[in-house]
Amino acid sequence: MNLCRCENGHFYDREKYASCPHCANGLNTDDSVTEFYSEDVGAGAAAAMSQMAPPPIPAPMPMPAPVMPMQPIDATVPLMPENDITENLFDAQEQNVQANVPAEDEDDDHTMAFMDDLFSEVAGNVSAKGAGAPAGAGTEKKNVGVSAPCVGWLIAINGAHIGEDFRLVTGRNFIGRGEDMDVALVGDKSVSRSRHAIVVYEPKKHLYLVQPGDSSSLVYHNDEVVLTPVPIKPYDKITVGDVDLVFMSLCNDSFNWNTILSSMKSN
Repeated sequence: MNLCRCENGHFYDREKYASCPHCANGLNTDDSVTEFYSEDVGAGAAAAMSQMAPPPIPAPMPMPAPVMPMQPIDATVPLMPENDITENLFDAQEQNVQANVPAEDEDDDHTMAFMDDLFSEVAGNVSAKGAGAPAGAGTEKKNVGVSAPCVGWLIAINGAHIGEDFRLVTGRNFIGRGEDMDVALVGDKSVSRSRHAIVVYEPKKHLYLVQPGDSSSLVYHNDEVVLTPVPIKPYDKITVGDVDLVFMSLCNDSFNWNTILSSMKSN
């Protein structure tokens, strides 16, 4: 079938007719044209349309979740800053950790002299005998409070503590501005709070030494920086911060507490 249209708008099959049959018959209406088109062409189009699959039906869109209305903020209740929440959380964790940590010894900072107990025992016995305590198996020893014996001194020659002396004992003597230090230069901010320097007395050889402490501050011996333990002798100058300390010893081969304690113990 070769469908075409003439100048008057008529449709006809060119394979059957060489020219428009409607114009040749003098038909000027469109009824036959419409009928011809409907019968020949319309039927084929309808058949083709019937073979086409119907378009897919789109799936329904999901319904959005309902939005809950916001609760009004009470202006009378103060809001906690985020930093406070974090700090409270860390504090709670730290308390839990500390609760499980066993207690440690509190006397780690100071070295007890090996002769302290012996000095107290011997001095206590002598004191009890001098007081007229009866001798015998049932006699209780009188316990008197005797501190570690003095083995030397540091004397401040400038600063806020000028003229003040600080006693030294057997073992390590810590120098700092903290009140818990053996040589406490309280109030002098040029001195480290804890362990600026250490002065040591070794009783077996009656040896005195100065050495750096645990802080980053420096200590000087006769204006020379101390990086390792250095022996010291009477009238040597030890400098911590802006404070100059003159060292004076007590114990030596002629006088020491070992000899005196042995003599006291034998009496």
